[in-house]
Amino acid sequence: MSVSSLGYVVIETRDLAAWQEYGTQILGAMESPSGDPDVLFLRVDDRPFRFWIRKGEREAFVAPGWEFASKEAFDAAIARLEAAGRPVERAGIMEARGRKVYELARSSDPCGNGFELFYGRFYDYAPFVSPAAVSRFVTGDNGDMGLGHVVLTAPAFEETHAFYKEVLGFGDTDLGRFFLAGGGPDDAGIGFAFMHARNGRHHSLALGQMPESPNGAVHMMLEVGTLEDVGRAYDRVLKSKGKVPLSATLGRHVNDKMTSFYMRTPGGFDIEYGWNGLVIDPDTWVPTTSLGVSDWGHKWAHEKDD
Repeated sequence: MSVSSLGYVVIETRDLAAWQEYGTQILGAMESPSGDPDVLFLRVDDRPFRFWIRKGEREAFVAPGWEFASKEAFDAAIARLEAAGRPVERAGIMEARGRKVYELARSSDPCGNGFELFYGRFYDYAPFVSPAAVSRFVTGDNGDMGLGHVVLTAPAFEETHAFYKEVLGFGDTDLGRFFLAGGGPDDAGIGFAFMHARNGRHHSLALGQMPESPNGAVHMMLEVGTLEDVGRAYDRVLKSKGKVPLSATLGRHVNDKMTSFYMRTPGGFDIEYGWNGLVIDPDTWVPTTSLGVSDWGHKWAHEKDD
């Protein structure tokens, strides 16, 4: 009765046009009709949207939309949230229809990170055609691996990690521990929890033991079909001449084997754009603890040259 995948993300912006240009021309996502001039739909597969972007008063990542496989799994998750003392808001039928789902609810984790829960899939059967000639976005068979992953901050790390395991049913994939103060006996390190949903993606959620993000998320990840897709997107970012800031250079992570780079979104958080992520069996995977981040590359913009 756990989360099956990351279904979509909800974003708020003061500038829908900036997100439309960024989403279609840099990411290579396809704009889809939303029926509302204040909402932008961006799709990456055969779902009507995977990005739900609304016009508002701020620039922020608002919430991931966690998908459940059935009404029974959805209702059981809401019951666990209520038993854990978390607030739950059930959306009305028209709002659920606006999200293209059967039922929709909202809640938050112990650190205040909001999220949406839903079950039921709507399809419009329009073929996905990338305006930037991306070969495909990797979302699994019938979209079962979901949009990608999101990384959230969790100052109350242990409590929040336990919440996602016990209440929403995520499993541990990799429990990173990064020692930034020399690694001595008094260095507790920075904790990261990379957590999988009920699918083969290495992680759909990661939590970082860091102060609250001012933009609502640290980053989210999109996976594409070929290394060439990554390279061409990298070139598009460079050709923007700083309009789309490069947050981290091309590199390869040690835990999920993703070859990727990071770029800033109009909302202030980052998108990791990658290829060839590790696929796991969520039923048999034994959690690891990674002491490093990348095999090579991923030099961050704030890092100084040696």
